[in-house]
Amino acid sequence: MVKNTTGGTGTKGLARKHQTRGDSRLRLPECELELFAIVTKMLGNGMCEIHTNDNIRLIGHIRNKFRGKQKRNNMLSVNNIVLIGLREWENPSKNCDILSIYESNQVDQLRNIPGIQISDLLKRQLGYTNSNATNNDDDLIFTDDVEENIIVVPKQRIPVDFELEQTEEIDIDDI
Repeated sequence: MVKNTTGGTGTKGLARKHQTRGDSRLRLPECELELFAIVTKMLGNGMCEIHTNDNIRLIGHIRNKFRGKQKRNNMLSVNNIVLIGLREWENPSKNCDILSIYESNQVDQLRNIPGIQISDLLKRQLGYTNSNATNNDDDLIFTDDVEENIIVVPKQRIPVDFELEQTEEIDIDDI
């Protein structure tokens, strides 16, 4: 437990903030039920939508390692590449558990390992960023038609009569 040396509210809770990071070794799949996948949507309530290399959509459950105070070391967001564990008692699989989250430098290490195929996930990751840019243009319609019959009507100014009435001054001390 952290020693409370200075006192005050939340001192022990904030003292844990600067702990050293955990084991930074690259976690690889150990059996056929562990797959690489990409997070496509955050659903809330500890769940997210995940697509695997085979383009199978699953619901990923975010476990305690990635929640609470520990989440600052394992931040999960959309477009992250993760290692998931399928549930062997489900047939067909609809749910999975997130086992590890890979950062960008770890993804580069995974890409260099010859037995691991994550190229489809990387394409999906790049496609996701490009599709976000094109989805915002749905509201705009571009046409090459030129309208020549445009009539410009000048705005007429309406005079406004405004009179300020004189009222007695109010002394704040009298209130």
